[in-house]
Amino acid sequence: MRTDLTLRMPQGFTLAEVLVALAVAGVAAAAAAPSLNGFMQRSVVQAQAESLRSALRLARQEAMARGETVTACALDGQARAQGRAACAPQGEDWSAGWLVFVDRGDRGAVDGADRVVSVAVAPQPSGSVIGTDRYLSFRPSGVLLSGMGHLRVLPPGAPAVDEPAPGSVLVCVNRTGRPRLTDTADCD
Repeated sequence: MRTDLTLRMPQGFTLAEVLVALAVAGVAAAAAAPSLNGFMQRSVVQAQAESLRSALRLARQEAMARGETVTACALDGQARAQGRAACAPQGEDWSAGWLVFVDRGDRGAVDGADRVVSVAVAPQPSGSVIGTDRYLSFRPSGVLLSGMGHLRVLPPGAPAVDEPAPGSVLVCVNRTGRPRLTDTADCD
């Protein structure tokens, strides 16, 4: 007669246990989705603002290094589609991207004697970028030609207007030509 009694433990999960685990995972995923979406939008806006600030720094540095006027302007999306680097002919919408060039001719327009230094296309998906001007020019001293300016980077889906919006970032360029980022309503 056998005296060794072995208890057998059940193997695997019951259907009820699996369903409860899936329900808990679904509730956790639903709670995390809105915050994940907000995080993604903030990341897109921050990356776009950093790229724009870098382009403005480059324009200022090139102006001082070359001893010439260098301009950063809103990229003309139609010209870019045709393989040309050109500034937007009007408006303050920088949403298509921006370019930096040595501006030897007509101010704010890429023409024969000018040399393109950098072209940046806005990442997709991205929000709108609205500025005070369609271009910002830096003197050989690094000082901004127009005195001061700003560009507002808006999250995807926000109205394309130069007004504070939740999640927007402002790229401020002071009189000395130094760009900085802020999430305040204005550059003061």
